[in-house]
Amino acid sequence: MSRLSLQQLDVSIAGKSICRQLDLCIEPGQVWGILGRNGTGKTTLIHTLAGLREADAGAISLDQQDIAQLTRKQVAQKIGVLLQHTEDPFPSTVLETVVTGRHPHINHWQWESREDYQLAQQALEQVEMLGLQQRQVNQLSGGERQRVSIATLLTQDPAIFLLDEPNTHLDLNYQISLLSYLSDYVRQNQRSIVMSLHDINLAARFCDHLLFLLDDGKTLAGPTAKLLNSHDLEALFQHPIDVIEGPRGNLYIPR
Repeated sequence: MSRLSLQQLDVSIAGKSICRQLDLCIEPGQVWGILGRNGTGKTTLIHTLAGLREADAGAISLDQQDIAQLTRKQVAQKIGVLLQHTEDPFPSTVLETVVTGRHPHINHWQWESREDYQLAQQALEQVEMLGLQQRQVNQLSGGERQRVSIATLLTQDPAIFLLDEPNTHLDLNYQISLLSYLSDYVRQNQRSIVMSLHDINLAARFCDHLLFLLDDGKTLAGPTAKLLNSHDLEALFQHPIDVIEGPRGNLYIPR
């Protein structure tokens, strides 16, 4: 079980403050959603939590160790990152791409084992891509490529999943099935997820905690049931939001 903790974290980009003095602890079994308007810095914050860029001030601790003091391999053994944009500069098959998720767990110059390939195939089956394992990744649609990225993360088997808009390019059925699987998986296995989202209703359905990125570095964080109210949502999105009772819980509709 791993914990990701933020202590008095300040993050900014191009002179714009994303968060100031943010204290947060991501506990095993939790699913956190990051919500905010376009340009509030959701992607930048995800990259900072992953150790891909430095914070302006404060600290990020992974299991009580400063993430800045860990090697990239040590971080990758516990944190998996789903980026918004993926490039494939070299030709490779779907299976070859997915098995790279095991690289943080094997020694330099060591070949992937039969067990590594079995994990990759299991992950491809989970995202319904097993039949395309020999397809070249540069021949995939955007949605298929996104599912390959998710399968690579599952093969990596991190304790903490950092997902930057995981529903990008996915059809509605895959948005629901994959987010359902991921959220159930981390709760049952005492892992955790932090994911940026645009859809309030997906956040309401899958997240038990939320972080709101407001203007000028202000934030709100806490249980989903507490933050999903008209007052805080309208402050977040600068637009009236109607809350409607639905068969699976409240629905949040822009007025």
